[in-house]
Amino acid sequence: MKNTKFKTNVIFSYNLYGKILFAVSLAFTLLVLISTITLYFFVLKDSNFIIFKVINIVTNHLFLNVRQATLLGALYAPILGGLFFLFIPLEAIFVTFLKANQNVFLLIGLYLIGFLVSYTINYYIGMKLSTISKKIITPKKFYKIKNIVNKYGAWAIFFFNALPLPSQALSAILGVFRYNKARFYTFFMLGQLVKYVAISIGYFYIV
Repeated sequence: MKNTKFKTNVIFSYNLYGKILFAVSLAFTLLVLISTITLYFFVLKDSNFIIFKVINIVTNHLFLNVRQATLLGALYAPILGGLFFLFIPLEAIFVTFLKANQNVFLLIGLYLIGFLVSYTINYYIGMKLSTISKKIITPKKFYKIKNIVNKYGAWAIFFFNALPLPSQALSAILGVFRYNKARFYTFFMLGQLVKYVAISIGYFYIV
């Protein structure tokens, strides 16, 4: 029986080929996505197709409520901004809701409900698409975060959410690891609660 061994250069070549193929396919997907969005906003937005009319109505409704700092907007903002692939300054938006004299307890409650929705989506995307997630996140960053969670446990989740750190990405990564759901929900909700209570106290009593 032959003694077969994997050669380092063969493994490296295979990994390199896989990464190049993935990078090309990802770039193509992003190009198609950007082209579709551009086409929609500049050409199809005002078309008579029912699907584009529905998209237009929904997007206008979402952005109008967030812009006008309504209570519905306070729910929509963290649902959208809590997704790990969108970048929305949720803390700054929260302050605009405070400036609109909305009830602070309702605001915090709606923000937490919104995060519950978006972070659940992040977690399950990470869990169901773990292979793709591992490729998108560099191995160095991926395992660095894993080591932080292994070292500090649930407190890492708490501080990622209580401080201005990328907690959205963390929620997706925890899904990849299939982290304990009870701990995940408990500590991320506590962290977000502490953060927005602190922002509210700072706004009303310090600023």
